[in-house]
Amino acid sequence: MTRSDSTPARCPPELLHGAKRVSVGPGLTGLLWTEVCTQLSDPARRYLRDTFPAVAVQAFTATTEQYWHNWLSDDNLDRLSGLVVVLDTAGLPVAWVASNDRMFGGRKCFYANSAGVHPDHQGTGISSTIWRVVLRAAIAKAAPRSLYAVMRTGNPLVYGAWSAATGRTDATWPTPGSEVPEHVQRIAADAVADLGQADRLDPRSLVITDAYDDTEAGLWTQRPTSDRSDIDEWFASILGPRDAIVLVVAFQPMRILVGEVRRTMRRTLGLRSSSSRSSRA
Repeated sequence: MTRSDSTPARCPPELLHGAKRVSVGPGLTGLLWTEVCTQLSDPARRYLRDTFPAVAVQAFTATTEQYWHNWLSDDNLDRLSGLVVVLDTAGLPVAWVASNDRMFGGRKCFYANSAGVHPDHQGTGISSTIWRVVLRAAIAKAAPRSLYAVMRTGNPLVYGAWSAATGRTDATWPTPGSEVPEHVQRIAADAVADLGQADRLDPRSLVITDAYDDTEAGLWTQRPTSDRSDIDEWFASILGPRDAIVLVVAFQPMRILVGEVRRTMRRTLGLRSSSSRSSRA
């Protein structure tokens, strides 16, 4: 994990206690808690409750601040196995990801609990950067076995990003026109039961009816779109405003390791070629 070398002057000290810093980009500070129950202090929780909900409702436009105050309850926070919050130079949250370790379908799974980015920072790659921080550690713990990442989502952009992250075309469920294997159905059934929505799941399609019933209109006033029109159209055809799918994605540790090595080599080569061009200039 790469750490930032400096902290913005107004980064609240109560958040720094118990957190590890992660690099997320210029002018931003990423803070990681891997044992939220013990590492996230009471002052840090109070700070997040004071600042986080106002940001979250801008990322999920149909939610309320009370919805996020409930999400930030001690009971919910203490169940998280990983939490990353990104702060701007004023010390205000602008992005987050949260995860849980779960046993679903007899397999150890990585449950992607929640993620969001303030509209001013969307499209910058922050979400994928901070997801990689918590996912990398989970994949390492699961090795050499495959790690199943599980999430409830109605966002086609999220679907596309997680599907692409596996580097495979046969490691994402559900997919249009394909059957869901029995072991994935069992994973999804346990995940939805954990959410208290077992009676709302269609195991063949992995669609959860009224998944987001905490708000009248779901999470968004208008569903986000991705860079793939086929996925956008598929989501629109199978999901209502408050519906979601259980997305299950399989990661193979060795494939991920090779991918990390390749990315490191590309970055290194990119820096060298950039330096060469500067010298010639």
